[in-house]
Amino acid sequence: LTEVAAAAGFADQAHMTRVFKRYAGLTPAAWIRAHVPM
Repeated sequence: LTEVAAAAGFADQAHMTRVFKRYAGLTPAAWIRAHVPM
């Protein structure tokens, strides 16, 4: 996630996680668990 955050222009992973949770209602890890079949 650190590389994704940097590529998306976020200063750090924590900031990206907060913004993602605000819009998606889940953390990135929780979203992946809910939407990506394993």
